[in-house]
Amino acid sequence: MSYLVLARKYRPQTFDEVYAQEHITQILKNTIELDRTAQAYLFTGPRGVGKTSLARIFAKSLNCLNGGPTITPCNKCTNCVEITEGTSADVIEIDGASNTGVDDIRDLQRELMYSPSNSNFKIYIIDEVHMLSKNAFNALLKTLEEPPKNVIFIFATTEPHKVLPTIISRCQRFDFKRIPIPAIVKQMKFITKKEEISISEEALFLIAKKADGSMRDALSLMDQIIAYGKNDITTDDVLSIFGIVHTDIYNEILKLIHKKDPKNVLKHLHSILEKGNDIQEFINGFLDYLRNILLLKTGLDVPEVSAADKKTMLTLGKKFSENEFLYLITLLIKTKTDIKNSSNPIIIAEMSFVKLTKISDMISIEKIIDSLSSIPEKHEKPTGVTSDIPQMKRSSAPKTETPKTKPAAKIQVDSLTEKVLNDNLEILLKKLKKESSFLSTYLGNCKITKVSENLVEFETSNGTQYKRLKSSKEKISKLFSEHFNLKISVDFIFREKPKEKTIINPTLEQIRAEAPELADFIETLEAEVKTKTDN
Repeated sequence: MSYLVLARKYRPQTFDEVYAQEHITQILKNTIELDRTAQAYLFTGPRGVGKTSLARIFAKSLNCLNGGPTITPCNKCTNCVEITEGTSADVIEIDGASNTGVDDIRDLQRELMYSPSNSNFKIYIIDEVHMLSKNAFNALLKTLEEPPKNVIFIFATTEPHKVLPTIISRCQRFDFKRIPIPAIVKQMKFITKKEEISISEEALFLIAKKADGSMRDALSLMDQIIAYGKNDITTDDVLSIFGIVHTDIYNEILKLIHKKDPKNVLKHLHSILEKGNDIQEFINGFLDYLRNILLLKTGLDVPEVSAADKKTMLTLGKKFSENEFLYLITLLIKTKTDIKNSSNPIIIAEMSFVKLTKISDMISIEKIIDSLSSIPEKHEKPTGVTSDIPQMKRSSAPKTETPKTKPAAKIQVDSLTEKVLNDNLEILLKKLKKESSFLSTYLGNCKITKVSENLVEFETSNGTQYKRLKSSKEKISKLFSEHFNLKISVDFIFREKPKEKTIINPTLEQIRAEAPELADFIETLEAEVKTKTDN
C-alpha cells in the first residue's frame, strides 16, 4: 500500500476530532439534534483549519445509515466510508477553481432534479467557492434560495470578501479560527507518539509556529522533517531544513543593539545570510520577535512564545522603552519595503541594522514636545539662531547668553480716540497676526467708521471678510481691551460698494472727461469713435 501523508491519515472524522472550532461544531450538532438543517452553509477561514473536513463530517452525520441524522456518525457504513473516500454519489465535492463557468452551474442544476440514491440528503460541497465567476454566482442564486427538497449546499472559501453578498445572505456563515500553537503542538505530540517518532517539544513548537495556525501545514512540515531526520528529530534539524532563526540569535542581536555594537550585529547578519536564509524571512522573524517582546511588556500573554523564552525576552525588554521598540519595528518595516525595491538588498539591510544600534541617539517624541513647550510663546528669535531640533548630546562649550526682549509696556489711556487707535493699529495688527494672519489682513483692509470710549466700528465691502471678522469679533475685542487696558467692544458693518455707472457708446468729449490720455491717443491716430449697434 502506498504511503499516506499525515494530513490525510489523521484527518478528523468526527465532530470531537475537529481542532479549536468548538464554536462551530456545537452549532452544527445542535442543528442536527433539533432537526433545523439549513439549505446552505458558508465555511470561511484560513487554509488548513478544517473547513472541508468539517463539511464531510457534517455530510456523514446527515447521511449515516446507522441512525442518521446523528451527531456521532459510525464511519463504518457504506455512506460514511464513501464520503470519507470522496466517492459518494450523494455527496458531491466540486472544486470551485476549475468549475468557474455558468455552464458548470447549469450542469449542477440538472443533477439537482435527481433524488438521493441511498441517503437522506444530496449534499454539494463547493471548495474555493470565491473562484466562481459572477455569472456562475447569479445562475446559482435562485437554486440556492429555493433548492429542491433534501438538497444542501456547503461552500468553503479562504476569501469570503470575494463571494457576492447576495450569495452570503442566503447562507448560514461560519468563520473558522486559526488553530492556536498549543493545540497544534498537542495534536502533533499525539501523532508522533503513535508513529513512534522521537522529537523534542521545542522542535514541535517551532513547527507549529511556522505552520501559522494551519494544522494541515503543520502535518505537511512534519512529513518533510520525518523524511530528513527519520525517527529521531532534533531542534537543529527543524532550524536547518526550514531556515528558521533560533530565538537565541534574536536575543543576542537585541543585546548588541543595546550595547551599540554595530560590528557584531553585522557579523550575525552575515552569518545568517551565508547559511542561505532569505533576508526578508529573517527580517519578518525579527519583527515578530520584537512584536512579541512589546506585547509581553504590556502584560499580555503571547502563546507564540514558549515558556522557556518568555523570561529572557522580558529581561531584554526592560532595557528598552516602548517608544524605542516602536522605533525598531517602524525602521524594520521600512527596510522590508526598501529591500523589495532595491537591486542590492544586502546594503539596505546592513545600513538598517547599523541604524538600529544608534537608537539611543534618537530623540524621543516626548523630549521634542518638552523642548518645544519650554520655549516662550511670545519670543523674538535672535538673529542667527536656527530652529533645528536639538540633539541628544549637548556641546561641552560654554553657554552664550542670548539677548532677552523686554516685555512691551501696557498702553495707559483714559479714553479711546480715533488718533490713539490709528497710532496703535499697526501694533494691534501684528498681535492679531500671531493668532491668525487672515484676520490681521482682513482687519487691515477695513475702514474705521466709529470710535468712542468703549466702541470701535469697522466697515468693509467684502462679504467674505465681513463674515470672518464678524464671527471673530469677541477675540478681536479681547485683544483691543488688553492692549488699551480698557473695556472695548469691536464691531463690523457691511456696506456694499455702489455700482459704477457705465457709459454706453461714449462720445470723444465723454472719453476726454473720463480719460484725457486716451482721448489724446485717439486724436493722434486720427481715429474715429464708432457707435456700436445691436445686430
